Amino acid sequence: MSWVEINHFTYSYPGTKKPVLKDLTLSIDRGAFVVITGRSGGGKSTLGKALAGFIFQDDEPAYSGSIVVNGLDMSQIPLFEASLHVAYVQQNPEDQFCTLTVDDEIAFGLENHCLPPTEIERRITDSLAVVQGLALRGRYLSTLSGGEKQKVAIASMLALSPDVLILDEPTSNLDPLATQNVFETLFNMREDQNLTVIIIEHKLSQLTRFHPDFFVLEDGELQPIADIPAFQASFAKGKLTLSETLTDEVLDDDPFVEFSKAGVNINDHTILHEIDLRLVPGEFVALMGPNGSGKSTLLETIMGFHQLSSGSLNVFGNDRSSLRTYALVNKIGFIFQNPDHQLFTQSVWDEAALTLKNLDLLNADSTNRITRLLDYLGLSERINDHPQRLSYGEKRRLNLLAVILHQPHLLLIDEFLIGQDMANAHAWMQFLQDYAARGHTVVLVNHHADLTSQYCDRTVFLHDGLIILDRPIDDMPDYLRRLGFSAFTQQKTWESEYA
Repeated sequence: MSWVEINHFTYSYPGTKKPVLKDLTLSIDRGAFVVITGRSGGGKSTLGKALAGFIFQDDEPAYSGSIVVNGLDMSQIPLFEASLHVAYVQQNPEDQFCTLTVDDEIAFGLENHCLPPTEIERRITDSLAVVQGLALRGRYLSTLSGGEKQKVAIASMLALSPDVLILDEPTSNLDPLATQNVFETLFNMREDQNLTVIIIEHKLSQLTRFHPDFFVLEDGELQPIADIPAFQASFAKGKLTLSETLTDEVLDDDPFVEFSKAGVNINDHTILHEIDLRLVPGEFVALMGPNGSGKSTLLETIMGFHQLSSGSLNVFGNDRSSLRTYALVNKIGFIFQNPDHQLFTQSVWDEAALTLKNLDLLNADSTNRITRLLDYLGLSERINDHPQRLSYGEKRRLNLLAVILHQPHLLLIDEFLIGQDMANAHAWMQFLQDYAARGHTVVLVNHHADLTSQYCDRTVFLHDGLIILDRPIDDMPDYLRRLGFSAFTQQKTWESEYA
């Protein structure tokens, strides 16, 4: 008998009739390395939660068939017992946090399993070392970047020493070097500890060298992938018709944003320093850099969430300190890293219309646009659903739709591509490229070197709160583009070549 057995498993979401998982059958051996991919909203996370026993905790889960791990029927055991065998790293790390600090978070599950303090201390250290996160010990979770939170989430599950480890897009917030390290470490652990690893992921190219078993979940059915390059080529297609709803802007060349020798301190820690940066109309800018380098802080400073400790910042020709954030809503669209941080209403429709309504721009024409765009995004049947019922990727698309309908001049987006399959990622990047070309400015925090090279005009690279690279994409050395600019940080070539 295989270590994991999925037997004719079918599952429907509560209150729906159409199954999201249809008659799935799959056997996974102990020590296997499995990768599951598929389109955003296609049920991948639901399958991960089923394997971990989560969905069987509902009052009346609508399923048939069975999922068996190491001889245990996951539908018949309490979640506590299931957690002794299967660890599940959720797509949004904040969804699984139960404590306030890094050490307490990793210790939480271990304490519930009644391990002795000395063993808990050892496992905290060992699991953080795996994700290169030892420097995070003692930190409050609220002070961590998205990538740092993801490291803690992975470490907290690794510390449990499970039989099966399921990771739902475990590297979506991680920079390329951290991504490479996590994948390599998981592969080595699988060999050394006979650990079964199941990864839900869109970054297939970074996994091919480990020769995992690849599967795609499409239309509720699970199928093996024989030819990865051909599959990626077929999936990397898509184009949004959102562009037809845009109008061209006639703007001068004055910068929308201008930092001069700017610094930002938070809780007595210097996060940004000596920032010189101009954002002018018509640019699509990629803001890149290692986790914790200050990317989110830079965007939040433009929004006024942090005050400067030194230097100056002008936004639309005015000293930022003299402007109220609400006065810029019609000019700036901002998307937080975590989609849940800006879902405010009780339905998908109300969420899409919220900004237009607040700006008194909701009319018959804009209402028709919302209806058409929700239909195009595959959300027309979900307009009455609570936004929290959407998948992570669907939430991100709803976030963006809500902030672009009034066409702000400046669009600041923190890690929008998380949860997007490659077809959606290409389609949205094409749209953002067109949005910038019409006279707007887009700043996108991301770690996708290939997408950045294809669609962006310029890369701004942060490291330890400093801008160490700022140049047009066409003027970027090929090796930096290929490696996601990780070599730029790793080898410190900027000191001799570009300082």
